[in-house]
Amino acid sequence: MVEFGVNINNREPLLMESYTVETMMDLGKRTEELGLDSVWVGDSLLDRPRLEPISLLGHLAAQTDDVKLGTGCMITPLRDPLQFLQAWNTLEMLSDGRMHLGACMGPPTPGCKEQYEALGLDYRKRAKMLEEQLEIFKQFWREGELNYDGDIYQYEDIDFRRGPEVRDLAPVQDEPPIHVISNPAHHDSASDDVVNRAAWRIVELGDGWMAAGLGHAPEEYRRQNDAIVKYAEENGYDPEDTHNTFQVTMTIDDNTQAADEKMKEYIKTYYPHLYKGKDPLEWGPSGDADDLIEWIETFKDAGVDEFILRFGGEDAHGQLEQFVDEVLPSFD
Repeated sequence: MVEFGVNINNREPLLMESYTVETMMDLGKRTEELGLDSVWVGDSLLDRPRLEPISLLGHLAAQTDDVKLGTGCMITPLRDPLQFLQAWNTLEMLSDGRMHLGACMGPPTPGCKEQYEALGLDYRKRAKMLEEQLEIFKQFWREGELNYDGDIYQYEDIDFRRGPEVRDLAPVQDEPPIHVISNPAHHDSASDDVVNRAAWRIVELGDGWMAAGLGHAPEEYRRQNDAIVKYAEENGYDPEDTHNTFQVTMTIDDNTQAADEKMKEYIKTYYPHLYKGKDPLEWGPSGDADDLIEWIETFKDAGVDEFILRFGGEDAHGQLEQFVDEVLPSFD
């Protein structure tokens, strides 16, 4: 059965007067009340500034009971691995084991490069940084300590135990799920080598794949999914163990023209440096319930296991309610 979650959009309180922090938190709580599967927040430091995700997830953990919580996605190379593990393990304890890490290196944009440079990090090495970090996270969660000798990171006999602790600073889950981001076609670099490297990263270093920005290209989503399945089968993994998530911006309105205009305005506001020459459909569908059902069916057939929905416009709450009433029943 396909799953649905909501990205409550932790950038939007900085963009819209009517979308307050309270509005954002209420959307997360309402997502759980309506029976959806997950709540997600995004990450960016300087490229697209927003509320900091670790702090926000801690608040969400206190405001919800059962819904999965995650990042879609977190640019982990911007963070020190040890400090990240301290924070993420804390979130695991606060949420009683509900955390899902969507991890990425960030897009190939000037704004993302600026973030790395501002922190004194080498933007050109971001892919290697991400890969080593995922290895580090997995090792620590499995073994409770780090002994790691990489090109970028080195650790010897590192743990959070000093003797008097009565419990470990460790995740509640045996191993918090990691969803590795890959959007090669979205960034004009969709060579076979890039797609296959992403498949390796997803299967070997993660538990799932997270994509975005392919709303107009189900064939590209299927292409990456096929590469994941092929790599898994050829290397002794079960492809069914990879959970495919798809982040999508959508607008729903009985008036399809109004939905389209709402989507255009939202994308133009959110991505001013990416908007020119781009089709809003890249980010996802707009239209009435039937339009959205058809679009979801197309991507479900392409391999999506879970859709993470971001509703475009100031009426996100109303759109969520309409989606649950008119679209969700088609996928029960």
